[in-house]
Amino acid sequence: MHRWKVARALLVACALGTVTLATSESAGAAEPLAIPSPEGLTMPKLEFTPTPVDEGDYDKYFYFHRANTTFAQAYADIKECDALASGSSIYLGGNEGVMNNAVMQYGMAGAIGGAIGSAMVDAIFGSAARRAQRRANLRNCMHFKDYQRFGLSHDLWSEFNFEEGNGRKKEGVRNDALALQALVASGPAPKTKELGL
Repeated sequence: MHRWKVARALLVACALGTVTLATSESAGAAEPLAIPSPEGLTMPKLEFTPTPVDEGDYDKYFYFHRANTTFAQAYADIKECDALASGSSIYLGGNEGVMNNAVMQYGMAGAIGGAIGSAMVDAIFGSAARRAQRRANLRNCMHFKDYQRFGLSHDLWSEFNFEEGNGRKKEGVRNDALALQALVASGPAPKTKELGL
């Protein structure tokens, strides 16, 4: 178990280092993070009576909290973990070898059919895999930063979160949701049971 924690910490540190390096190379120098003001933000509703369905979906629908954390700290942490988590690259379906095989066996019509089939498979299964990978990366990163995770119903979660599977959300939508997540992460201590990683 100890080796797993060390390996996970090294993996997260390496991934975060890669994100920082890419930012500094592309921008010339790392730009300071613009922290939005918490003024005017409304704390999302977190209280609810969980059903067995809700409890079964806590691996998908959750929020983070860390005691004695300022809004600015929480926003910087969530923004960094979001950048790491949104780097998911699971794509299912045909690759060059599959396409070449289809062309050899069935001609160009086989390649076109294979491309359409691959796109359909990726839209159905790849999207779900990318969402699951993003959630796992986000949980690991925030856990590494000592945030606790708490379950939430899908309806309440949807008020201040987003899912990505087939494309990236627009930055305005993303930043608004991340600001609300930071408000929750730095807000009053939750009264529900912590879920763990």
